[in-house]
Parts: sequence; C-alpha cells; structure tokens
Amino acid sequence: MYRKICTIAIVVCFLIPIVVFAFADAHHIQDDDYFVSKQPYKQGWMYVELAKMIVPAKPETKNEAQFMTVREGEELWTKYFFKTRIATVAECKVGTVVICFNDNVKDEVYHAPEDKDSARSGSWFIAKITDMSDLYKGYLTVSGGYKIDKDNLRVSLK
Repeated sequence: MYRKICTIAIVVCFLIPIVVFAFADAHHIQDDDYFVSKQPYKQGWMYVELAKMIVPAKPETKNEAQFMTVREGEELWTKYFFKTRIATVAECKVGTVVICFNDNVKDEVYHAPEDKDSARSGSWFIAKITDMSDLYKGYLTVSGGYKIDKDNLRVSLK
C-alpha cells in the first residue's frame, strides 16, 4: 500500500508543472497567447503585440475582447486578434497572411526567436507572402520585401 501511495505522489508531482504552466511551441508562444492590434491588417506589413486575453469577445462587447500586452502590460479592447500556430512550408503560398518575429535578423533574413525572453519581449509583425522562389535557400519574401526564414512563420487559427 505504501509503495502505491508513493508512486501516485511521484506521478502527481511530475504532472503539476504540466498542468500549472501553459505549453509553449518552438517560438516560445504559449497556448493562451494571442497577437493583437488596434487596427485591421489591410496590406504591406504591420506590427502586432503579443498579449493575453482578459475578457473574451461577445456580442455585449461588440465582439471585442480585452487583452493585456505581454511586453508593456497595456490593457486594450480590440476585435483584431489572432490565435496562431507555427506554419508549415506546405501550407504557405503567395497571399498567405503570416506573423513573423522581427528581432532576429541575420544576413538580411528574419529568423525565429532564439529564446523565451526575446520571443516574449521582442517585436512581431504581420504581412503577406509575396514570393516563394527563394524557398530552396531556406526563406521566402513577404510584403515590404522582407526575407523570412521558413521556420519563422505563424498562421492564424481563425
């Protein structure tokens, strides 16, 4: 009986961190993270902020949700928010809207964040894929003429 209780206690201790903390992907973006902006994305490129949802969108709030930005702690109401995941190269094509990390540029190519701190305090932007012809070199081009590493692409889930 003692052995069974100890085994259960050990299993529970290992599961607590998994339950308490949000899972993060290879870009260090957590399950409950969103990218938000105060205005809609139309063309070119535009900065977006990493944020946590405080109040979900509903008809009573004119379909706006309340967020707190991760970097500055600013609270804002907006209907322009994106829950994202890492994109695969297979789903990317000209015209696809993507979100990319801005603060890791090497040889004029924008790469994914290298660590959690830079991902969560750095800048991100939204743009459209405009050219896939350099994919064999490991990057593609988005609006604004920016070269984006194939591993630095996020797509919206909604």
